[in-house]
Amino acid sequence: MPKEYLTDAIIKRNSEALNIFPYASQNSLFEDFPYILIIRLLSKKFAKLTIYPINRDKILKVIFTGFSIQSKVMEELIKKLKSFGIIHTSGITSIGDKLYYECYLDLSLNDTIYKDLKNVLDKIKKIFDDINIVEICLS
Repeated sequence: MPKEYLTDAIIKRNSEALNIFPYASQNSLFEDFPYILIIRLLSKKFAKLTIYPINRDKILKVIFTGFSIQSKVMEELIKKLKSFGIIHTSGITSIGDKLYYECYLDLSLNDTIYKDLKNVLDKIKKIFDDINIVEICLS
């Protein structure tokens, strides 16, 4: 994971992940899902793990770098991303002089609506320094 990313993630089979995270297994919600998405946020002072039950073995992470917080386009983008099934978002975060936004979507590169996501991103790519799409797969 490049240093400028806020989080990283892995997907594990439900049975494997719940052996590692016994507290999650106490929640019956996790029983109905075959996979677990584990998102890790690292800082100099702590590590934070967020665990989501999911139905697929591949999802997309979209990373937006370098944009203006006052951009109306960013508000509209977040609304559009919701239609692709946001699982998790970092929120808008600053590191140094750059703003970042990451979101994990209930979508894979093979889904037919992936091209719709690409179209949305292509229309607004000029307002960002970079937009990166990463597929997170079962590991």
